[in-house]
This record gives sequence, C-alpha cells and structure tokens, in this order.
Amino acid sequence: MRIRVGSRPLTVLLVALLTVGAGFVPGAAGAAECTQTDPLERHYCELGGAASFLGAPVGAPFAVAGGRAQDYAGGTISWSPATGAHEVHGAVLGTWRALGRESSALGFPVTDEQGTPDGRGRYNDFERGSISFTPATGAHEVRGAIWGTWNALGRESSALGYPITDERGTPDGVGRYSNFEHGTIYFTPRTGAHEVRGAIWARYGSLGWERSALGYPITDERGTPDGVGRYSNFEHGTIYFTPRTGAHEVRGAIWARYGSLGWERSALGYPVTDEYGVPGGRQSDFEHGFIRFDAATGATRVALLDPYDRSGTWVTRFRFSREYAGASPPITPASVDAMADAGVDTIYLQAAADEPQYPDLISPDLLGQFLVRAHARGMQVVGWYLPHFTDVTADLRRLRAIADFRADGHAFDAVAVDIEDRTVADVDLRNARLVDLSRRLYDALPGVTLGAIVLPPVVTDVISPSYWPRFPWQQLAGLYQVWLPMAYWSNRTDATWSDAYRYTRENITRLRANLGEPCAAVATIGGFGTTETATDYGGMVRAAAETGAVGVSVFDWTTTLADTWPVVRDYDVRGPC
Repeated sequence: MRIRVGSRPLTVLLVALLTVGAGFVPGAAGAAECTQTDPLERHYCELGGAASFLGAPVGAPFAVAGGRAQDYAGGTISWSPATGAHEVHGAVLGTWRALGRESSALGFPVTDEQGTPDGRGRYNDFERGSISFTPATGAHEVRGAIWGTWNALGRESSALGYPITDERGTPDGVGRYSNFEHGTIYFTPRTGAHEVRGAIWARYGSLGWERSALGYPITDERGTPDGVGRYSNFEHGTIYFTPRTGAHEVRGAIWARYGSLGWERSALGYPVTDEYGVPGGRQSDFEHGFIRFDAATGATRVALLDPYDRSGTWVTRFRFSREYAGASPPITPASVDAMADAGVDTIYLQAAADEPQYPDLISPDLLGQFLVRAHARGMQVVGWYLPHFTDVTADLRRLRAIADFRADGHAFDAVAVDIEDRTVADVDLRNARLVDLSRRLYDALPGVTLGAIVLPPVVTDVISPSYWPRFPWQQLAGLYQVWLPMAYWSNRTDATWSDAYRYTRENITRLRANLGEPCAAVATIGGFGTTETATDYGGMVRAAAETGAVGVSVFDWTTTLADTWPVVRDYDVRGPC
C-alpha cells in the first residue's frame, strides 16, 4: 500500500501506532503486549525475549540482596522494588559484575543501557553511579560524590569527557578519584568532590597530584573575572592558566600574599613560573614582578618590575641639576617629551649626591617636574644615588628621601643604588658597609623595588679582579630585586670584550652565576658615547633578549645617537624563568 506524505491515512496510522504501541521496544516488532506479572519476565518480553540481544535465559531467576535477577546468554536483568527491572549487558555488564553487581557500591541499575548524546558511547545508570563505555576508553564506573560532580558538569559531554578508570583510592589513604579523558575528579570528606582538567590538570600532575604541596582541589575549574584566565583552587594554593602565560601554581606564603594584593587583578598579573628555590627562600614570578619568601623570617616581599623593564635612558646630576649643571642644564623636564617620542619607557634620574653640602635631594623642584611630565607620557622614573660608603647613615637618609619624595602626588616608581665608588680603600670595610647599607635599605623600604647598579662581572671576575676583590654578591642577593650591570663595551679595548653582544651576554650570565640565582631579574645598561652605533645596540638587545633580561637602557641621554632608539625602543622580554 502506498501512503503519501501529508495524507490523512498516514496521520491515522501514526495515531494508531502511538496509541496501541506505547510499550514498543526496538527488536520487539510484531510482539504481543507484555502482560507477565513477574517484572523480570515482563521486561525480558518488552526487550524482545529470546530474539533480543539478551538471547536465551541462563539458569533460573535468583535472589540478590534487596531484589532478584535473571542471567541471559547476552546479559542480565536486575530488579528491586525501588528501581524496577533493567537490563545490563556487554562491556558495561563486565565492569558491573567485576565490581560486585547489585552488592557493589553502584547498587541496582536504574536504566537500561542507553546511547550517549554524542553518539560515541553507551552507559547504564545505577542507584549510586554510572558505567560508561566507548571502544577507546573501555567501560568504567563513576559513583558517589564524584558521580555527583560529573553529572553537574555535564557527564561525558563535559570538558572531562568519558571515564578512563574506575574510582580509586589515593596513596595517602585520604581521598578517592576517577580519571577521565581530559581530567580527574578528586574527593575527600574534608574537601568534597572537585574536578581538575586541561592544562591545569597537566600542571597538577607534573607537581605530584594530591601529594604535591598544593594538596587536594577545593573548587572546580573557574574563569577569572577579567575573562582572560582559568584557575583551580587547592588546599594550599592555586593553579592559574592563560593562553599567554601557560599553567602555573602559586602556593603557601606567596599564595597568601598574592591573595592579599588582589590575585591576578593585582599589579603583578598572572603567574609565569611555578614556585622555585632561591638563596634563603622561595620565589614565584608573575607577569609584572615577583614575590619572594624569606625562609629565615617567614616574610614575603613583592617586587614590581615595570619600572625596570623595556627600554630606558640615564640622566645624571651633571646633566639636569642646578647644583652641578648650572642655570642652563642640557637636560630639562621638557626633554621628557623627546625621550618619550624616541621610545624610552624609563628614565633613570640621579636624585641625590653624596656631598656634605647637599644632605638631601638635589633640585627637588626639577625632580618633581620630571616625574609629572614622565608619568603624563606613561613613563616610569627610577631615582638613583651613588654612595661613597663613608657615612652609611647619611646614605640611607638620602635613599629614603628619594622614596618619600612627592610632587603633586607623583613619586619615584623605584629606587636604585649605584655601587661602584671606592673612596673607602679598605676592601673588607667597604664590603661590610655596602652590605650594611643594603640591609638597612631593604628593611626601611619594604614596598619599594630596589635596583642594584653594579660593576660588570667581566671586569671584577676576568679583566681586573683586583678592582673590587671579594665583591659580596651572595650577601646582597636577597636584598635587591633588580640588577643593573654597567656593561659598557665602549670601555673595552680588547677585541674579545669590545663586541656589544658578547660583552652584554657574558656580564648577564656571570652576574646570575655570582648571585647563585639563574632567574635573577636583570636590566642591563649599555653604551656609552657618541661612537656607538645602532649595530652595537642591536647586539646588546639580542644578548639581553637571549638571556631573558627584563630591560635594557643606554647611558646616557645626551650622548646617545638618535638612530639608537629604533633598535632599543621595542624591547619586551619577561625574564629567563
């Protein structure tokens, strides 16, 4: 008989089928209505009886705790008053049987086997869990609190995908977990059940899973308020992820300090390293700085690197101040605009002098004008000072004055110490005073990122070790946050060291080795003089980038040729670690 689509006879036929065949099951075509009073027999009939995938019965029905069951050649039907009768077969049955069937933690089935929405897999739900199967993953159970979380996330349609293990106990005996294609759900009575997945999951695994310093997850993965990143919280820390920075952990005391600052919304931004060891403590690096933990004191210190990163120029007292340059200095606050136009990001401005007649700052009104104009152009200003170490208390007073200086609400963005004067002839006394000043400065300015302007290690280690013997690198290592080697290749006559690239690279490498910190933040200084070419500065920039220096600068503004700045201005490197 031909039936035309849209014809009334077709409509009548469909209504009849729906009315009469409400219990229709594929495979049971043409079967009589199933009216058996035994629920096992009735469901077997509904599935198609011996002609179905179950095949013929195997043995007689048997009692199980709380219900009854019947095995078949191709599966089983299990029944309880609470759940009704449901079949389990194939790979799902194999796993359920291995777990203990009705006596397992899963209990009785509450569905027949069904296909998943994505068409990849099959599953049965049970009283307290599920067993899911795909040819690629096999059949695995998910149950209890872990099952609850998996369900809430979207089951196999979630970012986790299908289970690839049954639930297992953790080695510490505290928790339980199930692994999925793209992550894990952990459970402890203390923390509840939470997922870890994707790049965060991979990082968590590399750290040692729940046995790591992070402990167990206490949240599922979440998006950050700025919409850029993702994170999972753990008992003792957090793992963050962004496409730009990758996945990195923050934990312990550093984690607590990071949180007090506002997490990823703080000036530090997202983490770019895991926590790692440094002399005397631990450190985590972020997009715009780092937090260091002092193991001896339990204190943490925040360093913001923005004042030192990218490209900079130098202005000495002899170039701008009335005290040393007279009434018409070659550099004025108006020069800031030319610096900004050239691509300068940071001005290193000598704000004080170690002279008895100038016990505080020099030309403070001009200092204020430099700050206001530089900040208006989006530039940073680092105030620096060259101590003679003859009066450490006076040195500290001047450095504190730089940090405390304000002009119309503007302040220096950081403070740096120029460590090169040898007025104190006794080397051990000079070293002792240097360390003393540095320690006192560190304690006095806990919120300031301190820079150390230092002699180039190629000079102190190779060319002239007698120039400043026994320089106390490692005693200073934890007291300054940024290191600025005066790597002026123009001072070198030997062909080996007059090459800007080689001299810059070797100084940065030796500096970090002397500090015992392979990840030390370095902002190298190049130059100086009108004979240095753009090619020279290109070599400096290449060496700095290859070694992960956070910044480059040129000494000084008045002697730097205009064609230098296009080479230097776009420098943007985060660091070596």
